[in-house]
Amino acid sequence: MEFSVPPHELAGLPKAPGNWGTLTADNMPNNIGNTFTGNPETTRTIYWQSRTPEGEVIIDGRLIPSTFKNTDPWYFHRVDVTGLKPGTSYQYVAGTTDFYSPVYEFATFSFAEGASFSAIHITDPQIGTGSYAGDATIWKRVLDTALELYPDAAFIVNTGDIAENSRTASLTFYFDYVQDKLAKYPFIYSMGNNDAVTWYNQYFYVPDNNYYNGFLFSFDFGNAHFVNYTNYMYGANPTLGNAYINWLRDDLQASDKQWKVGMTHQGSYVHQNSNNSLTILFYQENVELVMCGHNHRYLRSKVVDNLGNEKPKGEGTVWIVPNAAGSKFNSITPRDWLEAAKQPNLPMFVVYTFSDTNIDLKAYTVSTSGVATEYDSYSWR
Repeated sequence: MEFSVPPHELAGLPKAPGNWGTLTADNMPNNIGNTFTGNPETTRTIYWQSRTPEGEVIIDGRLIPSTFKNTDPWYFHRVDVTGLKPGTSYQYVAGTTDFYSPVYEFATFSFAEGASFSAIHITDPQIGTGSYAGDATIWKRVLDTALELYPDAAFIVNTGDIAENSRTASLTFYFDYVQDKLAKYPFIYSMGNNDAVTWYNQYFYVPDNNYYNGFLFSFDFGNAHFVNYTNYMYGANPTLGNAYINWLRDDLQASDKQWKVGMTHQGSYVHQNSNNSLTILFYQENVELVMCGHNHRYLRSKVVDNLGNEKPKGEGTVWIVPNAAGSKFNSITPRDWLEAAKQPNLPMFVVYTFSDTNIDLKAYTVSTSGVATEYDSYSWR
């Protein structure tokens, strides 16, 4: 419905840093997120948690009511904003009367012919490994540093282990410490073995073409096709059965995009030699990049086939783990199929820039003072 009051006249105050990590006791929106579940040029999905079933997003002269799921005493809200213009900035508030969020802003992307875009890849903040506040402070430092360096990033991929041991208490720390970023940039999640299926579909949303409870999904962005598969979650262990593989095969074969990219938590050729139905499929369907997590090391495989044999560029898959965005770092185990296996004992992030002719990788460490230092680079062509 049309709505004449601009967002800034309704906006509430941000949560005070002293209250980060706590859920508000009133009807204020908590844990606000931003993603795309449809066309990323013209849609956005805004979601949040509150204590009231009433909710809406006010944006672009419209009031859009939310749908919700109820887990007493909490309501998990979702608003799908459609009809947006490519390459346009929008301001919005989320919540309900007298209980609106601060004003947040996002920009849609425009897929002009020949346009390049960058995606940030982070993984394993694993809040709760140490102290909640300590881990969340590191997570904030990594994300702030990445977006200061790449403020025009198209989206952020988080390949899992948001929490340690599935603790829901971790989630509000995850959101609060970077709430302004989570409300502005679209985040895409591949859930990890320390995350929980019980809250996966409450706190996060995936593209509408998802299959198998959201464990499988895909989306197009510019000249690239991204496909996510979840191979283990806390409390659920989906196997790579025929239906699973067939969905992935049909999805990849239906795409005519220049680049095909996988996303998962536990990758095959970063941890162990895994000649299986998945690595065979990725090799057959020319998936050239897989973004992974789980290992808490910086790992970049060689260009490999499904057997882990090195292949020329463009004829195999490169598997990447950007260490971790938290406090836990694991030691290195050399593997024949790894080109880079390093442990700087610093949190890291990776940025991929997709163009018509190449994918370029730059990996960065983040110092305790928030300084990004280039640690590795790679070009797919």
